[in-house]
Amino acid sequence: MAQTAVRNEPRHHNVFENDYIRILDLFLPPHDTTQFHVHNTPSVFTTFTKTLTGSQLLNDVPARSESTPGSSRYDSLITPRIHRVWNEDTSWFHVMDIELTAQQPHSAPPALQYSSLTLLFHEPLVNGYHLQLEPGRTLDLPASGAGYLLLSMGEGTVEYRNKDMIHHRLMRAGHYIWIDPGNSFSFTNRGMELSSFLLMQLK
Repeated sequence: MAQTAVRNEPRHHNVFENDYIRILDLFLPPHDTTQFHVHNTPSVFTTFTKTLTGSQLLNDVPARSESTPGSSRYDSLITPRIHRVWNEDTSWFHVMDIELTAQQPHSAPPALQYSSLTLLFHEPLVNGYHLQLEPGRTLDLPASGAGYLLLSMGEGTVEYRNKDMIHHRLMRAGHYIWIDPGNSFSFTNRGMELSSFLLMQLK
């Protein structure tokens, strides 16, 4: 059981997968615990809740922490991590593990330069940005050689244009939009409040 790949751990749900990424969505109820599982693929971890949690590396002592909603971090996982995680709180714990499954970059795009974007990480397979979009503001992204992932940090109403089609979506924390390689992308905040997202520029 200790050698279970994270994608096969029962509480990690594979909600999306293509040639570039695999999105594993973890909702952990109060006092529940995952099996021991292995992380060995470069990943971006994004947390959506403020939750008291515990974790334990295999053959090590438990550690406790409090998750920060809206935080995103990159982990190369050059050294595989075998651990389990549990929820010590009275509310659900929600985190996404976005695995970067392409073994080599397909492109080398320059970092995006927009006032609404803050660069979080610049890595061989991905650039990550914190996107904050004011009501009524639009972000126009150039076509990418490896696509984009837009992941919502909270609630918002958005309009986006992809493949010359206009879509409208009510976004909640953990909702996402994938933009295929070769497609430009126009994105507008149609809500009444500031909206926050993680934008991943795949390579």
